[in-house]
Amino acid sequence: MRITAGSLRGRNLEAPDLPGLRPTPVKVRQALFNMLGNVDGLSMLDLFAGSGVIGLEALSRGATSLISLEQQRPATRSMEQYCSAWGISEQWKIYTTTVERGLPRLSGKHFDLIFADPPYQQGFTEKLPQWLDEHHILCERVVLEESSRVEPAWPSGWICTQSRNYGDTCLHFLSRS
Repeated sequence: MRITAGSLRGRNLEAPDLPGLRPTPVKVRQALFNMLGNVDGLSMLDLFAGSGVIGLEALSRGATSLISLEQQRPATRSMEQYCSAWGISEQWKIYTTTVERGLPRLSGKHFDLIFADPPYQQGFTEKLPQWLDEHHILCERVVLEESSRVEPAWPSGWICTQSRNYGDTCLHFLSRS
């Protein structure tokens, strides 16, 4: 995989070969950041971070801080190597934990952008907004990646402002109602 824009543009990273790890395709990443627009100065939370490529794209494009939660230790080790090698340790905090266990640590925090790419078709996209509410995690924008075959039922207090399909991938943009 390659970072597509910004200060880290052109740098390559390898995703560990792990069951269930499916990095967001370049076409979807580019579309996501085109829709988000300017991310300069934003704080970001990356849930189910996997390879870390979405968070790295955000940092490369000007986000100032990133917290990534990923449960698979080989994946977080890989992210930690890029963090160190590319000199972005001050901006990027990586935690090896499930999202369910990691969110309580972030209780009461505010993020400009939350991105989540949970395992497809397992109900996480519908649970995630509730978990954010339960832990009083504030955010300006939430983007959830899910299979385009799934039409999530959003919990009370949340609305989907837009959804975009890219093959089997769908990006849902949520906000609090």
